[in-house]
Amino acid sequence: MIPPQATKLFSTERTDVYRLTEHFSPAMEIFLKRNRENFTPFEPLRAEDYFSEAGIRQRITLSDLDHEARKSLLLVFTLKDSAEIIGSINFTNFIYGVFQAGHLGFSLDQEYEGKGFMYEALSSAMDYVRRQYGLHRIMANHLADNQRSKNTLAKLGFVQEGFARSYLKINGKWQDHVLNAYVFPEDE
Repeated sequence: MIPPQATKLFSTERTDVYRLTEHFSPAMEIFLKRNRENFTPFEPLRAEDYFSEAGIRQRITLSDLDHEARKSLLLVFTLKDSAEIIGSINFTNFIYGVFQAGHLGFSLDQEYEGKGFMYEALSSAMDYVRRQYGLHRIMANHLADNQRSKNTLAKLGFVQEGFARSYLKINGKWQDHVLNAYVFPEDE
């Protein structure tokens, strides 16, 4: 069941997209545990507490400060009219002034990969962030061998801008990343 306090921001043809709040902690725990093995090659090493409802609730509560300061927007999405989280979209590190940019991260339940759900939710989320936060640029980086992320970002219009050696410590080792960015058209 969707928490009654949930803030649905928008819907797409097949999904409902919500701001991630502490009310989603139980559903987020299920999502993370169900996909733990699938996400491991693409994420930092995680302590066991990362997957607990209490740990999730604590991270969400801390992230609320960044949201209130207009520095981030953390989203989750479900199938339309469902309570099961199938994906997350994180817009973080918002910088304003002359830069007007932020970073994007995303993950999708392995059962829904290859069906266009991430592209569908991300397309609308990008539009939402542009309208609500006035950003000019969104940056998204991925492991060099992560073809799914590469394809999703390319389909969204992201352009590869560089390559960073030993960029992030993923799954216990420093790994190279491809640097991408999407620049919103000036007339928007």
